[in-house]
Amino acid sequence: MQVGCTKKLLEYLRIQAGVADTEIEPLFSWSANMIMVNHRRMIVVCNDASRFAFILYGIKRGDVNHIEALMLEGVRACLEAMCFSPAIIEQYMQDCGEHVTFSKTANRSVVAGLNTVCARTYFFYDRYSTEVLLQRQVIHYLNEDFLTVKTAKGTDYVHISDKFASDMEKKYGTSLFQCRAAVFDVDLELDSICHRRVVVPLNCTFREFHTVLQILFGWYNRHLHDFWIDRYPNGRLKYTLTGFPREFEEEGETTKNDSLVFLREIFPQHDTIIYNYDFGDNWILHIRLLSLIDDYDKNHPVCLDGEGESPPEDVGGRYGYTEFLEILANPSHSEYEDMLEWYKESLHQPFDLEHINRRLRHW
Repeated sequence: MQVGCTKKLLEYLRIQAGVADTEIEPLFSWSANMIMVNHRRMIVVCNDASRFAFILYGIKRGDVNHIEALMLEGVRACLEAMCFSPAIIEQYMQDCGEHVTFSKTANRSVVAGLNTVCARTYFFYDRYSTEVLLQRQVIHYLNEDFLTVKTAKGTDYVHISDKFASDMEKKYGTSLFQCRAAVFDVDLELDSICHRRVVVPLNCTFREFHTVLQILFGWYNRHLHDFWIDRYPNGRLKYTLTGFPREFEEEGETTKNDSLVFLREIFPQHDTIIYNYDFGDNWILHIRLLSLIDDYDKNHPVCLDGEGESPPEDVGGRYGYTEFLEILANPSHSEYEDMLEWYKESLHQPFDLEHINRRLRHW
């Protein structure tokens, strides 16, 4: 596997490298740079063809001795994040080569793409973990971007993950995806039925699962959230995944950043959890594991079914939503016009399975 490195990185690795081998397909070559984020050294590595990238965070001098293994682990993590099948992953790693060859960066175009990725890393400064070098939990976020490609009509924009998948499909054919996934029933506590059924790959984090839930219920991530994983017999919280830094924990409660925990770490050990969104309106979603799929053939969630409308943001909680519905059902109500105008400005949309799945395509 060829990894083209910037001068700064080569000096830190103490490697004397030659020019890049231009005969190697860009799909099988990667480029890397070293920057500083949160006063820690970070190595950013991206694919030369698609700019799909991963991060090694908190690199220290002793880690240099294992840099080849870390590079190979990072590339494999990218393939796993894309939900490529195990057979495709092994074939790609074999075609790349078992050993890493370091070179100078291939060309200015590659460097420009690498610099773009490096700039994006600062957006996720609060999601990096000092417990591990390879930051698997930010791979999806890091690659939530577009790049310009040439077409018969000129130029167009394509999502990075779509470009990576397209390149892999041209090389290895169809049936790229195969991963373990879970089917969940999600029910919102309301006086009326509000139910969604969704299948989600287990290699996503709970922060990404939070995004999926926002899409399922037509919300816009305007408020705080938690996942209640486990409770004591008396109902007090025992283990909570938080979507924001807490200054303190309740007595006996263990909390962890939800961007650092993957679904596979919780399911199927637990079969029911609770998602709490908006600590003012206090929306409670009961999430139940329905089944597991060992050979899921997509790399994104899919909403399978749904029933009932969800409340718009900031409607005032369960009882405020009941009052909201009563007012809209009565055009002669004194607050009808104001409430109708507020509802239009809320951007809330009725349940639309097709629309939800379009949004889940790039979760």
